[in-house]
Amino acid sequence: MLRIEGLVRHFQGIAAIAGVTLVVHGGESLGLAGGNASGKTTLIDIITGFLTPDRGRVWLEAQDVTGWPSHRVVQAGIARTFQTPRVAPRLTVEQHLEAALRHRRLPRRSELREIDRSLELMELEGVRRREAWALPPPQIRRLEIARALTTGPRLLLLDEPFASLGLDELPAIVSVLRRLRAERLTMLVAARLDAPLRALCDRVAVMEAGRVSLNPRSTDQRHA
Repeated sequence: MLRIEGLVRHFQGIAAIAGVTLVVHGGESLGLAGGNASGKTTLIDIITGFLTPDRGRVWLEAQDVTGWPSHRVVQAGIARTFQTPRVAPRLTVEQHLEAALRHRRLPRRSELREIDRSLELMELEGVRRREAWALPPPQIRRLEIARALTTGPRLLLLDEPFASLGLDELPAIVSVLRRLRAERLTMLVAARLDAPLRALCDRVAVMEAGRVSLNPRSTDQRHA
């Protein structure tokens, strides 16, 4: 589904991404573990068109999407969330999802079906008409994911979906994300926390100083 070949990106002479090559298979959930400044967000920014690489290519299936603007990347089937959730003041949860749907130009009935499905998957049906800024952090995280889902992605990139959540809140978000995995949605999940990645993903890669190494132990093998 996703193939990254030799990506390099410098900031003021420092390599934030230092020759990353990575493959995410269709229907797979790949975890990307790494600490602050390891390069995870920069990699996602390059894949999704928020940054352009100095070298290297990004392929979505057989299509070279390197350097495409972010709106075109979304139209191609790649959606993302952000490390710091972005919600608009005075917009309800449902209105956030409606805004994410605009590029698809669906009939209203189809729009409502997509919104209903995303809210159900993220267990947000009960807050659809609440203003998003007033939600607690766990539900704002879920709204970010629901908004990405309404774009109809083939590939979903999650940037720090466990950030700002308490240890008691992690099992619930992992359970919700497992529902996406069960539907065989291809996902790349980047996080500092290793344990929830292993509970969720088929494989876990480790990113450090702009480089990626694959962990040979898949979560399926470890928890068998």
